[in-house]
Amino acid sequence: MREIKPINHNGNIQLKFSYGGKRYSFNPIPGGHYNTKRDLANARAIATQIQNDILAGNFDQTLNRYRLAPKKSQEVCKPTTLLQLWDLWVSSLDVSESARATHYRWVRVMISKASPDLTDVSWLNKLNLASATLKERISLIKSCCSWGITQGYLESNPYQSIKTRGDKPKDIKPFTSEEVRLIIEGFDKLYPHYTPFVKFLLITGCRTSEAIGLCWQHIDLLKGEVVIKESLSKDVTGNGYQRIRKGTKTGDIRYLSLPDHLRSLLEEIKPVGANPDDLVFTTPRGKHIDQDTFRKSYWVKVLKHQEIPYRKPYTTRHTMVSHAIDQGIPLTGVAYLAGHKDISMIIKNYGHMINRPELPKLPID
Repeated sequence: MREIKPINHNGNIQLKFSYGGKRYSFNPIPGGHYNTKRDLANARAIATQIQNDILAGNFDQTLNRYRLAPKKSQEVCKPTTLLQLWDLWVSSLDVSESARATHYRWVRVMISKASPDLTDVSWLNKLNLASATLKERISLIKSCCSWGITQGYLESNPYQSIKTRGDKPKDIKPFTSEEVRLIIEGFDKLYPHYTPFVKFLLITGCRTSEAIGLCWQHIDLLKGEVVIKESLSKDVTGNGYQRIRKGTKTGDIRYLSLPDHLRSLLEEIKPVGANPDDLVFTTPRGKHIDQDTFRKSYWVKVLKHQEIPYRKPYTTRHTMVSHAIDQGIPLTGVAYLAGHKDISMIIKNYGHMINRPELPKLPID
């Protein structure tokens, strides 16, 4: 017979199976949650008991033998704080572990720090977040409070009329040609092992996780071409050190022609007998590059040594885009190089550089 396993049913636990031509579906732990380890472990034990009873001919078709008593925690006190309501709402959702570990956790941390009452919205004025981030998080809180109304915890949604401020243009400061020269010079002096990695970031404008995940199978040195189709990103549900290979941020695949000097550089660093799955850029010990460690231990020190105002490694991406625009590459081409589906993001972030007019000449002399 097919193995019986607990399944996630809108955040609750459900066992589904067939026996004697009849289908069974029930929650063995009333009030239990799929994402609660103890509840899930109990459900697995019950599933095993059912299977053993079926094999032994002792299956209880009423299912009474397999149901636990309702959890006392089901008698939930009415929440008095937003954090209490948030936890109740999230526990009722059927969302991925990745989403719980990122967006939902970030909002919870934000709420926990402010510790507002259930209907207090004044704490939002003290937040210092990018407008897009704030808009996204308030949207989740609105959904949480709307759910609270359906559960009888709230009479109205205190966040319904909250409007976020408009987006502020990003203050993008790409590296100048002289700063690019100084950065490469600095890595050559201090950390030459990472010079090829930095050059690749500057020339291609790849996202850092894309460059970190680049394998030799993605590079055709004969054609002088590299395909950007994957990234090696942090596993947000792991321990902080694990990485997972996934598609690019926008799901795009782009083919970039390698300039001669970059192709020569890659030919020089390619190990003899390199496997297709081997990473192109690694630490000196041959491990994958951790972008946080790279920034703190190498990038920051090089910029300081070269007396360059600090900007994040991601600025290498802005640098490629801005120099491409300066050199007259069509916006559709720039968007393709950057891995955007259209030119909207280019115009939004770099519009001040595009067809910038000069001030009119007036007779002031």
